[in-house]
Amino acid sequence: MNRWSNPLIVCAVLVTAVVLAADAVVSIASGLYLNLGSGVWLALAKDTFEGVFYRPLWNGVEYGGTRYFPVLFVAIATLMRAGISVVAAGVTVSMLGLAAMAAAVFMLLKRLSVPSPLATLGAALATSPYFVHQTAFAVRCEPIAAALAISGLAVLARVEKRPDSIPRELLAAVLFIGAFLTKITCVYAPAAVTLALLFTGRRGAAVRVAGMTAGGAALLLVLINLTSGGRALASFRACALAGSSFSSLVSPVTVLRPLELIATSHLLTVVFLLAALALVLGWRARMSLPPLYLLSAAAITGVIFTSPGTILTSHILDAYVAAIVLVTAVTAVQSGRLRQAGQAALITLTFWAAMQNVVIVGKLTMRGVVGKSVVAHRELLVALNECEGSIVSESPLIPVFAGQRPVVLDPFAFRVVAMNRPDIGNDLTERLRRREFRCVVLEQDPAIPGGHAWYSNVNLTESVRDAILESYRYDRTVAGERFYRALQ
Repeated sequence: MNRWSNPLIVCAVLVTAVVLAADAVVSIASGLYLNLGSGVWLALAKDTFEGVFYRPLWNGVEYGGTRYFPVLFVAIATLMRAGISVVAAGVTVSMLGLAAMAAAVFMLLKRLSVPSPLATLGAALATSPYFVHQTAFAVRCEPIAAALAISGLAVLARVEKRPDSIPRELLAAVLFIGAFLTKITCVYAPAAVTLALLFTGRRGAAVRVAGMTAGGAALLLVLINLTSGGRALASFRACALAGSSFSSLVSPVTVLRPLELIATSHLLTVVFLLAALALVLGWRARMSLPPLYLLSAAAITGVIFTSPGTILTSHILDAYVAAIVLVTAVTAVQSGRLRQAGQAALITLTFWAAMQNVVIVGKLTMRGVVGKSVVAHRELLVALNECEGSIVSESPLIPVFAGQRPVVLDPFAFRVVAMNRPDIGNDLTERLRRREFRCVVLEQDPAIPGGHAWYSNVNLTESVRDAILESYRYDRTVAGERFYRALQ
């Protein structure tokens, strides 16, 4: 390492840590990053805490259905048993997942023979961008899923040099299974390792890792399904592909969508351009795992973005972290000016990502977001009480805040389920037309083109949207939530 690099790395890591702490304080105090997706996870955790492990798709009163796997919400429910509220438990588990992900990235880089200062910088850069903060503070599964997947990669890193070890392969398989049961798309990790082992001629190890991972995951899915009384598998099957289809997967528009989303962030654009260069240098250096890790994660991320309504913030995390691991690992094996350029790029990116958060947190503080959020939360609870009866909320976070059970567990999954089971979608439509609910709470305005398309292609269904417009009138907007009251 050069004389100038170590002090700059220390500064970059310290700035990252300070900004992360400041963002955590603001987000926890204000609930700024909690959103509809957070509500789904918290509702699942609350159900589990109350003894309902996966709701049925429909029980005549409530609508279940979710594509989410159980590790995160079971962990939240476990913490709730210590007397912690559901929101506090959710944020705690999610933030611990972020810390575990940073540790896993550091461990993987060390196993790839990256010097400790550079490995620390890589871990800091993996956790520093605004979209990573938002993912962690919003109660999402991505950080803890990535932590498990990357830990599995670390166990088997340097596949070109390490001798076969069944205990190590078994440990990696257990970690991969844990990642899969947190987020199904974490199959990129065992796929990358299996391919790396095959490319280095270690077919036996590749077969064992793939077999133990697939077999263990299948066995645990069976146990999860049995524990849920068959509801888990019914839910996963009904929400399969999350609204994507084969035609959407191969559509030119869909194929270009990940690039379009990445281009909305200058930071991501630079990171992935550097990663493309690192892919070439990595192959020349005869690396196998880091390039395959990025390619596998990018391929899975591309599939995720075929789903209607998918946003960049949380789902880019896996590919982004893989890119950082690759760029850092390739930098470590370079020499001379190329190594210096790689170090300078990583340090600059870390400061850049940290400064983006400084600007965001600074603006929020100047606008008094924390105080306004507390007031808005109180106003929301008052508005819910004024409904004086049952409600349907697009966001399950709203009834969770009020201590109620959401009628619709997951509005995105509801639309997907309704595509496969029209009777379920029709049931809610008819109940709305009968004005069975006193209030309906929506995220978008269904009467304008944008909201009209939202309920056609993303959440709920067209028929539910039309029933709301026919049988309910807009009342007011409270804390960004649109309240509709039943027509008299």
